[in-house]
Amino acid sequence: MIYRSMQLQPRTWQGRVGIVLAAALGIGLVIAFLVLAVGVAILLLPVVAVLAAIGWWRWRKIEAAMREEAARSGDSGGRTIEIDYRVIDEPHRRR
Repeated sequence: MIYRSMQLQPRTWQGRVGIVLAAALGIGLVIAFLVLAVGVAILLLPVVAVLAAIGWWRWRKIEAAMREEAARSGDSGGRTIEIDYRVIDEPHRRR
């Protein structure tokens, strides 16, 4: 069996500069992504608000039409379904 030993050399100034540049690049990319995400959110906020307002307006319009139709037909609005049923209470079926 062959054993190999490995010695780590102390970092040179080029290695240190490379680490600093890599860290700066990583931090810059994270900040750029956050700025882009916040910018898109700010741009989409008015679009979402307008769509919500249109949806609310349409919902109220549909609701008013349904109320008007119910008032015209003279219904109380409540519906009841009547059925005949039988209760089966067997002890061995209980869990």
